[in-house]
Amino acid sequence: MNVLSPSASGIDFSWGMRIFGSDNYLRFLRRFPQDDTLKRLCTALEEGDVSKAFLYAHNLKGLTRQLGIVGLSGPASTMCELLRPQNPDVLPRACSMAIDLQTRYTRIVDLICLL
Repeated sequence: MNVLSPSASGIDFSWGMRIFGSDNYLRFLRRFPQDDTLKRLCTALEEGDVSKAFLYAHNLKGLTRQLGIVGLSGPASTMCELLRPQNPDVLPRACSMAIDLQTRYTRIVDLICLL
């Protein structure tokens, strides 16, 4: 399996390079680990702030989709839809989903740091 394939890495490099050009794409992708949206999402969930959590999930979905980080954009989209009604009853499920997002995030950031 190709290391640059989306299924192997969680990042669709070919899509990103087509959209941004190879030099720009890698520059933007390398900045992704500095983004704190996932951290803010998790903090909002811990604090029980469903409204803020929704906004951060929506931001994370958009950012990862734009960068072709398919390993996070799908789960972020699912989290966003869960939180969209802003019902506090979904907080336990959202917190469980956040653990999965953090695991995926770590794996993808580790890969990005190798670029």
